[in-house]
Amino acid sequence: MSWTAVVLAGSRPCGDPVAQHCGVAVKALAEVGGEPMLCRVIRALGADTGIGKVCIVGDRALLAACLPHGDAYPQISWCDARATPAASLCEAFRNIDRDEPVVVTTCDHALLRGDSVRTFLDQADKTEADLCLAMVSAELVRAALPQTRRTVLKFSDLQACTCNLFAFRTQASRSVSEAWQAVETQRKRPWRLLAGFGVFSALRYLLGRLSLTEALERLSRGFGVRLEAVVMPFPLLAVDVDTPADLHLCRQLASNDAHK
Repeated sequence: MSWTAVVLAGSRPCGDPVAQHCGVAVKALAEVGGEPMLCRVIRALGADTGIGKVCIVGDRALLAACLPHGDAYPQISWCDARATPAASLCEAFRNIDRDEPVVVTTCDHALLRGDSVRTFLDQADKTEADLCLAMVSAELVRAALPQTRRTVLKFSDLQACTCNLFAFRTQASRSVSEAWQAVETQRKRPWRLLAGFGVFSALRYLLGRLSLTEALERLSRGFGVRLEAVVMPFPLLAVDVDTPADLHLCRQLASNDAHK
C-alpha cells in the first residue's frame, strides 16, 4: 500500500516562541543538526517508508528553498495552512484522493526517523482501525530522556505520550479531522475531551480507572470511526519542538547521533 504523507508546517497567528528564539520566519525553518526541521522530516518520510507523496501544509514561498531534492525523496505538493492544525488538515484532505491512506505528522518532529515511520505504518496495517495513533510508554520516554518533561496521558493500564504521528487508513477516518476542530484545544486535557462523550468516562479517567482501550472505544463511538493506538518502542517519537528548551534537546540528541 502506497501512503501519502501530510506535514503540518503552518505558523501560529500570534507568533511562535521557537521561531522567535531562532530569528526565523516560521518554526519549520528552525535548524536541528545543521538543517531546517522541515527538511529532516521530509528526509525521514522518504527513507524507504512506503510513502510515495508528501503534501506540505504551509507557506511555499518561505519553505520550498529548504527542501531536499533528488530521486530518494517523495513527490511534494503544497497546501495553504489555515487557522488551526485541524482546519489545515481538512484543507489538505481536499487535495488528496479520497481512496489514498494518509499518514500525518508535523514539521517540528525533528527526530523522526524512516524506520520509525515504516514500523508505525506496518503495525497500523495489521489493524482493522480507520485511524491509528502512535503512542510511546511514558516509562520508556522517562528512561531514555530523563532531562525532559512530556505530556503524559494516564490510563489504568498504560501511562503514555503521544507522538504527532497518525495513520488515516480509510476514507471514513477523515471525518475525524472535521470533528477535531471543535475539540483540538483539549488535546492535552483528555478528561475534557472524554467529558464530551460522557461524564462517567471523564471521572474514571481522572480517578485512574479508565484503560486506554476503553478510552479509545468511547472516542470511536463519539467520532463514528474505529480508533486504535499503536504503542511504539521508540522514545524519541514522543519529542516535538514546542519550546526553545525542546529545540535545545533535539539539537543535543541530533549531535550525539551524528557522532556515533
